[in-house]
Amino acid sequence: MAFIFLIGFLWGSPETAQTQELPISERLVYSRKIGTKQDEVIYTSRYVNEARGPYFELSTSAPDQRALYRLDAQSLLATYTDVTTIGEDATVNRITRLLETRYKAKEGELLVSSTDTLGHSLRLFPWGKQQKAKIIFIGTGASTGGFSFELTVAGREKLKIMGQEVECWKAQLGLSGVFGSLVGKTNLWFLASYPYYMVRSEGVNGPPGTPKSTLELIRYEQPAL
Repeated sequence: MAFIFLIGFLWGSPETAQTQELPISERLVYSRKIGTKQDEVIYTSRYVNEARGPYFELSTSAPDQRALYRLDAQSLLATYTDVTTIGEDATVNRITRLLETRYKAKEGELLVSSTDTLGHSLRLFPWGKQQKAKIIFIGTGASTGGFSFELTVAGREKLKIMGQEVECWKAQLGLSGVFGSLVGKTNLWFLASYPYYMVRSEGVNGPPGTPKSTLELIRYEQPAL
């Protein structure tokens, strides 16, 4: 999808994490614009309770990508991803399974296992309690150094979404330090009240010079299972 660093995460400070449950069934439709091209992205989420443990099944559909994710019901850490990318020159399918997590997140850190589920996972961010978070890409050695990604809460802001004005939390995501100023940041807005869904994002999906990409929520439903 568009570069909005959609991630599954696990908090390093459990005492600050929210415990509010998300709806058992949702359908979110976003208008997506990349440069001058415009289309739609559909996210569908459902709660599944199995003997081996509960999880959220998140599926996405767009002209250039179809995907299925399995998110831990408590942490929203992505443990399984099945992504099919449809390009001009090829169609590629990638399946990833998280078998074991050995790194223990420190306070203020987010453990990242997938770059495709932030719009769902960050709904449990402790908005109003924590201003920054360092993002750790597990499985890549990122915990030992290298580039550092940060999430910074910019404050509350009102947006007009689906014909009405709503109160949102605004956050910025990107590289820290001088690299961050060169590459630019991704801006994210989440509804400030339950069910905390993402209402808008603005960023890029490539190196400097890449067209700006935006997502804006145009329809939200809680269909019966």
